[in-house]
Amino acid sequence: MERIFFRNRSLRWLAGTLVALLATYVLYLVAGNVFLNTSLGEQAVNRKPDRFQMQWASGRTWWPGRVSLRGVTLQGQSRRIGWEAKADRVEGRIALLPLLSRRLHVPELRAYEVRGGVHRVARELAPPPPRDGGWELQFDRIASDSIRRGYFGGFELLGTGRGEVGFYKQLRGGPMELMPSVVEFTGARLARDGKEVLREATLEARFAIDRHRREEAAGIDKLLKTRVDVKMGGRTAGLNVAVGPRGGVVVTLVPGEGRADIDLGFERGLLKPGGRAQWTMAVGGNDIAGAARNDILGIDVAVDEDIVLKATVPPQADGRLAVDADLRLRGRQVPLRDVASLLPRASGNVVGVWHFDSLRWLSDLFPQAPWLKLDGAGSVSADVQVAEGQLAAGSRIAVPEVDAVAEVMGNRIRGLARADIRLDAGKDGALVPRLQATMDRFDVASLKTPGTPYVQGRHLALSINAEGPLAQLRDALQARVVFKDARVPDLRVYNAFLPRRQMRFDAGAGVLSGDLSLDAAGEVGRGTVRIAGRGTRMQMAGVQLRGDIDLDLKLRRADLKRRLFVADGSTVQVRNVGFTEPGGESRRGWWARVTLDRARLDADRPISAGGGADVTMKDVGFLLALFSRQKECPAWVYRLVDDGQAQVQGRVEWRDDVLILDRMHARNDRYDMLARLRLQGGQRQGDLYARWRALSVGMEVQGDQRKLHLVRAKAWYDGRPHYLK
Repeated sequence: MERIFFRNRSLRWLAGTLVALLATYVLYLVAGNVFLNTSLGEQAVNRKPDRFQMQWASGRTWWPGRVSLRGVTLQGQSRRIGWEAKADRVEGRIALLPLLSRRLHVPELRAYEVRGGVHRVARELAPPPPRDGGWELQFDRIASDSIRRGYFGGFELLGTGRGEVGFYKQLRGGPMELMPSVVEFTGARLARDGKEVLREATLEARFAIDRHRREEAAGIDKLLKTRVDVKMGGRTAGLNVAVGPRGGVVVTLVPGEGRADIDLGFERGLLKPGGRAQWTMAVGGNDIAGAARNDILGIDVAVDEDIVLKATVPPQADGRLAVDADLRLRGRQVPLRDVASLLPRASGNVVGVWHFDSLRWLSDLFPQAPWLKLDGAGSVSADVQVAEGQLAAGSRIAVPEVDAVAEVMGNRIRGLARADIRLDAGKDGALVPRLQATMDRFDVASLKTPGTPYVQGRHLALSINAEGPLAQLRDALQARVVFKDARVPDLRVYNAFLPRRQMRFDAGAGVLSGDLSLDAAGEVGRGTVRIAGRGTRMQMAGVQLRGDIDLDLKLRRADLKRRLFVADGSTVQVRNVGFTEPGGESRRGWWARVTLDRARLDADRPISAGGGADVTMKDVGFLLALFSRQKECPAWVYRLVDDGQAQVQGRVEWRDDVLILDRMHARNDRYDMLARLRLQGGQRQGDLYARWRALSVGMEVQGDQRKLHLVRAKAWYDGRPHYLK
């Protein structure tokens, strides 16, 4: 009887337990499914919708900790990065006991038909200050065999993919960790802004992020905690590079037949040794002249103890680009913030031809010559040596066409130039840039009126040798400008440099030649300038002349600040000259050659000059014309004009509107003539002494007055003061 009692009691206890468990299960079933299929679930999850949101269309749970959701959407934001993920169905298991210690542990989660990605947002969401006691989230394995789409910025990846991801995160600013994860795609298509980049692609990416707090590695610095291994292969698209008539470049992706093979590893800021990446693609389009192009671009990256980069564009029959680059980047570090920091690590060789929207960077090779500007769109042919990120000795750059502007002594020289630049080794390893440029056509204008050129020429040669340290700019730079027979349509443009009352051009064209050495400021250090005019009309000291003139100035700088030059050896030649004496007869066929044996020249406007002169002239007719009319002198004086060639020596000074001739001595084996003359504005003052055989005469000039000295003329002349010391 007792045995029956205990057996009945056990049955009742078992039955009660089963009923209680069944009631608990029914309660869980009702509560869990109500939670999943009403707003209660989303309200509980989406406490901070600006940072994290989760929605689902329907859900079910048939066993504690086992959940299945349909139409799932997750989205969130951290600072300026927004993300989202969608799945048609999600199934997973939640460990219940850890919930008691504020820990959400999901050992396994499986998703179906997954799409998602990352994008930048306009408004930054600042992270909240860290606090203790945040929930811990641990997802050991999130797996899917049906990943369909992923995107990042303008890139989009479509195909059939699978992946396994695990992560840990403690809320309220606690640490996070991305556990070893993998994503694989086959038959994938990679596009950027809707344009295909890669097709028929395979992708295998394995990645992980070490556990860390935000303050330990924020933003891009998280890559210092990241490990990634990527294998990818597929067919690449092509590039269309269209260069507009003004040099603007538009690059677009187009269908093409290329190949990509990538096997690279990245670990905490370093590329792993043994990595390799190869990428080839077709490059089409047109150059600045509108000619079609057809090139092939190849890039090869290999990683050992350094990063080796090779880029090639093999020359094609109808191509417009050719590149062969072989560079080694010291070390395996990947610059996370400053891509330009790669440059100091680069050494190697780059050979190629390519187009630049602006060639202004060529001017930066010559900081010692700020007066030279190179600009404009154009192509460059280069054979460049690179050492530690710097152009190295042995580099050569050829530019078929570049806008060149040189500002020299207040003038602007401008034209399209062909330029060749060579970088040589100088003292103490310094780099010496050398430039040879030729302007097939050029013009010269004053800096005050740059839009009105007064010289047009052909074939101007410019050379620069910038050897020496930047601290010694003026001594280091050696520059030279050479041109010949540039056309000057109107010689009157030079009247601005002349004392107009004493000398000016009235009409005539001419040619200008120069061979000038320049310094760092674009000032002339030495050189020659030649001006030649044919059939030129001009006035000199009140006498009108017409004929041919050749001025050959030999310059050597004496004082840069005051623009003073030594002009010893300069010459002036006039030929086929006709002139009319004031109120007298016209003469033709006169000529003279003036050599300035000792001369100083002030290049400011108007030009001032002074020094000793040695003159050979056909006769002294022009010199006599400066003093008097023929009827004002004894008849025999003007016979000197017909008495043959004369040698003249003397001193000349020309300053502002004052012209002085002093100690002038004209002679041949028949006569002597001594003269001094001062012209200021319209005022004329001077003394003349002439001797022919036994005859002599002195003449004093004061304005329009003439006074003859027929007795003791030489003594009178010697007693008169000189105008120049």
